[in-house]
Amino acid sequence: MKKVILLFLGLVICISTASCKAEYQPAKEAGSTSTQETNAEKTYGINESVTLDDLRFTANEIKVSEGDEFFTPQSGNVFIGVNFTVENISDEEQSVSSPLLFDAYADDAKCDYSFNAACAFYDGELDGSIAPGKRLAGWYAVEVPENWSKLELNVKSSWLASKTAVFAFNR
Repeated sequence: MKKVILLFLGLVICISTASCKAEYQPAKEAGSTSTQETNAEKTYGINESVTLDDLRFTANEIKVSEGDEFFTPQSGNVFIGVNFTVENISDEEQSVSSPLLFDAYADDAKCDYSFNAACAFYDGELDGSIAPGKRLAGWYAVEVPENWSKLELNVKSSWLASKTAVFAFNR
């Protein structure tokens, strides 16, 4: 058990940059959708929601950043942040860990969660415990090549979950 905790903490601490870049446009028209079953062919965009088990994920906004005086992307890259609201629709407290629940791809190339990118968005990270019926809002952020054209985020309700939903954003 101690090894698992140390591995998790090491993973969270070590994830600080990604190998991708961007600017945005939602992949679909804005609307609101909620579904208990996800379809691998369905993608979601800004202002759309999907329910996975005990959590409802809504993509609220996407931003591109060149960073700030303390946190900057590598040369030729930019930071992209997607603001999500995660709602606990269960009767029990739920935990959210963005490095474990999200997989990111810029133009089909895997991108890791970037702590530096998340710090550039200042409005809160997408990590923590959520009481029943409550919400958590924050940014999932990656570093991607500045010439990116599509950002895809695969979201799941827990790190062991088999069901996923895809949020896609075009430049």
